[in-house]
Amino acid sequence: MAYKTNYIDVNKPAKVLTIDVTQINQHTRWTQNDGAGDKWWSGGSSPKYYRWEITGTVTAQTHGSHLTRKDFEYNGLDIQVGDWIAGATTGTCLRIISISAKTATTVTMVVEDWLRYNTFRSSIGNGIFNTGPCVVFQLNENGHPMLDPVPTSITSGDFYLNINSRFQYLNPQMHYVLDQTAHGFSAGDVISVTGSGFVKTTSATANKVIGTCTNPGPGVDQFMIRPNTRIIDFLPAIPGNVSDFIYTHATTAGALTTSDTSGRIQFLKIANSIESSVTGTVLNPTVTANDVIEINETPVTLTSTTLTQTIADINGSTSTHGVTASSTPSPTTATTATLSLAYGLVGVYPGGVITINGTSVTINTTTAGQAAYGIAVAIGADIVADVNAASPTNITASLSGSNVVLTESQGNAITIVNVTNDGNGSPVAGASSGTGWPLSTSASTGAYIKLARADGGEILLDQTTGTPLNSLGVFSVHNGRPPLAVTVEQGLRTSGGTTVVNNVFALNALSAQTGDTAYVIDSGNGEWKFMIYNGSSWIQLSDEDSADVDAKTITATVTQSGGTGNTTIGTVSNNSRITLVSVEVTQAFDDVNATLKVGDSGDNDRLASDVMIDLTSTGTYAMQPAYQYTSGSDTDIVAYLNIGTSTQGSAKVLVSYM
Repeated sequence: MAYKTNYIDVNKPAKVLTIDVTQINQHTRWTQNDGAGDKWWSGGSSPKYYRWEITGTVTAQTHGSHLTRKDFEYNGLDIQVGDWIAGATTGTCLRIISISAKTATTVTMVVEDWLRYNTFRSSIGNGIFNTGPCVVFQLNENGHPMLDPVPTSITSGDFYLNINSRFQYLNPQMHYVLDQTAHGFSAGDVISVTGSGFVKTTSATANKVIGTCTNPGPGVDQFMIRPNTRIIDFLPAIPGNVSDFIYTHATTAGALTTSDTSGRIQFLKIANSIESSVTGTVLNPTVTANDVIEINETPVTLTSTTLTQTIADINGSTSTHGVTASSTPSPTTATTATLSLAYGLVGVYPGGVITINGTSVTINTTTAGQAAYGIAVAIGADIVADVNAASPTNITASLSGSNVVLTESQGNAITIVNVTNDGNGSPVAGASSGTGWPLSTSASTGAYIKLARADGGEILLDQTTGTPLNSLGVFSVHNGRPPLAVTVEQGLRTSGGTTVVNNVFALNALSAQTGDTAYVIDSGNGEWKFMIYNGSSWIQLSDEDSADVDAKTITATVTQSGGTGNTTIGTVSNNSRITLVSVEVTQAFDDVNATLKVGDSGDNDRLASDVMIDLTSTGTYAMQPAYQYTSGSDTDIVAYLNIGTSTQGSAKVLVSYM
């Protein structure tokens, strides 16, 4: 997304570039059916593309800042993944999702009708502008378009109004798109984050809520949320793992930490960084010795012509510019051979089976073919779907116009074996086949340079001596994403309230701040208690017992038939004061050696000794011990009975406390 805080900086003007789009090629159709009558998806009655590859000529934008990649100028090299492009006449906006080539004056890139807004805005499902003048711009951290100045010489009177309305309607910051495979969320679900990903909120994850699901799409593995607080990115990268609370460091000014004892909680981390990278377009590149390449404003002198030494030179200052160089093999590609197509175009009847580097692929999908020709046949989009679903190692399928391309990312050979002909008797690959793919494609040779930035920040490139960027075939990119977090306001509190938990275990699992309060439904004895956090531990303010100032009585009956032993009369909470012990002998025991004591495990006759009670004589015996229990926990009050040789006897014991 191009509304990152790090895009915007003081004394750097908004990037507003004009581009004359000269070519638009169809790229990808939407492949997911919403089940509600979408006629524009690939299997619908009128399938439309939502991604296109476009090429255009860029006009430089001059300005007065010395802080941009090139002093006082933006040009084609400054166009980034995440930027937006709009048609100058209609203001139709598309997001740039990849760039395959760019120079100061030209750019080739794939653009997307984000959320298919344009498709459904158009009565004919048209999601893109026509060739001609366009404008490239960025969004700020609030998701608003930065169009200053508007190039009035090429834009219509409706240009700005249409763009502004588009981002007011679906602001990317207020409708934040997140990814998770098979998430299972529905609109209205409250979403929390855990170490294993996003989940529907439960009592166990209630302290890590990030927002409410507004839409379980746009794709099967995407969902949109309305964040509870702002989602922001971090450069340099925020510490910790996903679902960690991030705290102000207790001793290092301005620093953050994952230690929950070091300071005040500030953020909840919700996503790790996604690497920014660019792979060169020149195979086995060589540079000129003593050329100087500038990486994130750090000059790097290239000391030799070889790729190996160029990589070493760049990595020698990685700690400063944050970018790591490596070599990556040239991918191997197998492409449709139009002279070898059995039907004159790419098409496979269901049932054809091949292996690609040992992985079995069955061509059975006919969604796009049915929509295009009204018959059950697999065309390019269907074949791409079946190959990618089978996931041959390091191999992906894609469309290039009407051709289907297999790409082996590690440069290894591609071997295809026909196992079963298609439903019309033609092989899937080879000569006179449904795909026209060659059965054998040799491994590629050579390598390209790759530049990567692990924290997801921008890779800003320039050349101050010679033309090393041209020699390497690399350009500035920002196609990654820094780690994401949501702000956490005032510890556990969302509106100054009290956190309710079921038990002490849940209480101790909270990441609290000084002054936070919590109501514990069951403190372990079936009673509630109210707690406050003092910065290091939870302190009890009150409990169910202490909140009630009335005297209480616990009682138990002991009998000869129960035999000699201990009877728990009841449990009193910490700080309870025993005010009265009453023993009513309702049936005399017939052994003079029968005894009864009342106390606890620490002192059996703490509350009433046996000399104060005559079990051989009916009547009531009362004692006032005025003893207060201050052990810090609940205490069982116990009657200790010795019946001797008694053949009868019964007594009722009552203990009153406050």
